[in-house]
Amino acid sequence: MLNHSGTAYVHLTPYSEIQMDVTFINSGALSRAHYSLVRKVESAQSPQAADQIHLSEIDGIRRQFAVGGVSLKECREKLIMLLYCSMNLTHVNPGGLAFALPQAVNLAEMGETLRDKQLGFVFCTEVMPPNHELQLMLVNTIRKDLESSSTARVCLALSILIQMPNDEVIPAVQSHLQSLFMHKSISVRRRAYLAYHSLLRNDPSRLTPLEDAVVLRIQRTLPSIDPCAMAAAIKLNQVDSINDEVNALLPIVWQRPDRQSQSLTLLVLRTLRKAKLSMPNVGIVLDIIKRTSGFPARVLLREAFLLLSSVSAEAIHECQMQESLSPVACVRHLLTSKDANDQYLFVSCLDCLSPTLWAGTLPGTIAVLDEWEVQEVMKLLDSHDRLVRKITLRVLQAVDSSLVETYSTQLLHNFPAGLTLSDKGEYVSRLLDVGELQYRNDGEQYASYLKDLFAVAEGDTQGRTEDMSILEVGVEMILTHIQEFDITSRISCVTALAVPVTELDARIGPTLMVVISALVCEYCGKIATSPLALLQGMASRLVSYGVTVQDTCLLSMLRMSAECDQIPHTVPKLVTEISQFSGKRIRNRCSLFLTYYGQRNVLTSIIAHASSSSLPDFLTALTTYGSNPGASGGLKSPSAVCGRSPASPPRASLSPRELRYEAYGTPQAVPSLRHLLSPRRNESTLPSPGSRTRSSSRASERGMSSELARTITPGELTIAAARGPLQDLSELDHVRKPNASPNEDLASRVDLISLDTAFSEVPVALPTPDPDFEEVWDAMEHSNLRGWCESSMDNVVRLLQSLQHSMRVIAVDQPPFEGELKVLVVASPNSSVVEPKQGAAIRLRESEEESCLWRLRCDDLELRTTIKRLLEDI
Repeated sequence: MLNHSGTAYVHLTPYSEIQMDVTFINSGALSRAHYSLVRKVESAQSPQAADQIHLSEIDGIRRQFAVGGVSLKECREKLIMLLYCSMNLTHVNPGGLAFALPQAVNLAEMGETLRDKQLGFVFCTEVMPPNHELQLMLVNTIRKDLESSSTARVCLALSILIQMPNDEVIPAVQSHLQSLFMHKSISVRRRAYLAYHSLLRNDPSRLTPLEDAVVLRIQRTLPSIDPCAMAAAIKLNQVDSINDEVNALLPIVWQRPDRQSQSLTLLVLRTLRKAKLSMPNVGIVLDIIKRTSGFPARVLLREAFLLLSSVSAEAIHECQMQESLSPVACVRHLLTSKDANDQYLFVSCLDCLSPTLWAGTLPGTIAVLDEWEVQEVMKLLDSHDRLVRKITLRVLQAVDSSLVETYSTQLLHNFPAGLTLSDKGEYVSRLLDVGELQYRNDGEQYASYLKDLFAVAEGDTQGRTEDMSILEVGVEMILTHIQEFDITSRISCVTALAVPVTELDARIGPTLMVVISALVCEYCGKIATSPLALLQGMASRLVSYGVTVQDTCLLSMLRMSAECDQIPHTVPKLVTEISQFSGKRIRNRCSLFLTYYGQRNVLTSIIAHASSSSLPDFLTALTTYGSNPGASGGLKSPSAVCGRSPASPPRASLSPRELRYEAYGTPQAVPSLRHLLSPRRNESTLPSPGSRTRSSSRASERGMSSELARTITPGELTIAAARGPLQDLSELDHVRKPNASPNEDLASRVDLISLDTAFSEVPVALPTPDPDFEEVWDAMEHSNLRGWCESSMDNVVRLLQSLQHSMRVIAVDQPPFEGELKVLVVASPNSSVVEPKQGAAIRLRESEEESCLWRLRCDDLELRTTIKRLLEDI
């Protein structure tokens, strides 16, 4: 959408309102057909309509390949379009792309450019199953590329070997890999080491040539160090000869007088952390701590403590006595520093050592810290930094578990009344951090702790349950922690939490009720509590909660209906009564329940086709069935399109009107297929949590060749996304506003709980005055920061979107500061205008090697620190 000044605003819109406002010339599309496909998809009326467009395109390409006569250029275009279609399918299985494998193998073999060969290899990596008949042809292509005089082609072939280890390729490439161990290029050597290890790691007896090469490389490069050899040494950390060589390096590099001493020492320490530190070197590590604690050299100091964490307390104590040196005494001055980084460094160093070395917990030992210093450590429990608080809790738990228990009791007993929602969420999160530490894998005890916590946080003194807001941070933390339990502890935890639902006199607050609903849906049929009793208990409690909790409960009740032979008439009666006095959203949920609760066979089929037993995947399967009841046999949920289960739980920030439970991994969001460098669209606003964008796989951030170091185009975005597993490409990152459209409920593919206001109208973005970037930049001239980022500008923008602020991006070819990408971050969540002294201004200049120089000006200390850490951690 464009405002009157031409600035583009990306906001939440249904498919029918999305328009591709980029001309073919400026789109970066590979062909008119590619441009037309993207235009049709972005103009589709619904996710289902977009799926049909994708499937039709796949069928058309299948027919063209069957006829034959496709040139290499056309083949490249068609493969990119296939990957694009597979990546963007929402609910339907593409039916496999194996029909295009012969063309992909041929492109990898005959491609005239490195990009052509790369695309062919990537397509095979994503689509080709193990032991496919075309593997042998691919092996022959890889072998010839390993013999190439082009370093780029050799690196590409080695990268494919690392990604696709195959027993059949070993005889063809083993000797070639060994010859590359001494290649002059560091890029080739590193990949050769890793490829050899990837192929032969299951047969340690055949890794001897690699071990010998690494040892020889370490010896030949003394007194310097080859980073490639260190990378291989980490992989071969169980080999005694390599461990001996790496241990021998430590005194050599630490005693070097030049400036490289610290960087080389850091490399050796990191390698030894994966290997095994020899006893003579413990004294050297203590010396490193002593000499680096004064400045302090934070990275080297912390790495030395991390290395000591792998050494027995007895060995460290013996060395302490010999050297008359305590590592904790060396860093005690950091405790009184006003710098938060120094405080974190101190407590993290304590966490690396056994308390017997510094706390005086054993008979005959003396505490290193004085009483006032112990009190300073206790004060860190009130730090604004959650990570510092968690590490401090861990340290105190190791010293004396009663300290943490007393702290938890005091927090709960002194729970303040009248807190704002954000302050209450912060207070509850501190209590949840304590519970996670105390009950790491004891599901039943953790459930008891949660009931006690929310009996206070959402008890009678806090008001009526229907008037309470959900503590979203609490929901996320609880569900994420329960996912980390083993299956037995999970089931015992869910059982203990579900029992109060069946007890009519038990009070359950809205936050805990949402948690129980999500867990009961996921583990229904596995827990000991009767599904019918849970169903009746939830139905009787519906009237006591607000809209969001009712929404969650109704979905969970529908899932439990599939486990019940007979459902009493009182349950549908209660649902009907709720429907009569509710808004459109709950009326629709009630209608859904009343439609399907008695159709056990239909519910069983829907559950069977869901990608997992979680509540959101059940909702996705249910919604898909509802939109196309006759297609239940071919029903596939988004994450099942390519047959992979979701990954680890992410952390997400939510608006007060939304609830999200994300128990599995979410890929990073990427901008839509629009060209940042466009004369028609010189500026664009990229809101972070309030917009909805498609995402590529997590692996797309690994970077691409320098040829792709310009702006993102549809074709290039597809190649970038194809670097990760194709199975991951089916996941979409939907970042939604509170007022979402019905079609976007259908398009939700990764949120495990997405209970937004689904039937509100989409808000219209009103024109707002455009801030002048140069004015904002000049107004903050005293708050300068700069640095180098090992990532492209596009990746930097995508990461900045993860902040809780709106953004405005000005293209590189637009003033001011032409040649640089300009980003304005709005500090106030309620304002879309950046005033001088408010927000942050960022300038990005990209280099030729997928990296960029960044400059930041921001007078807001908290925002400046947040952005600086984000850029430095890439």
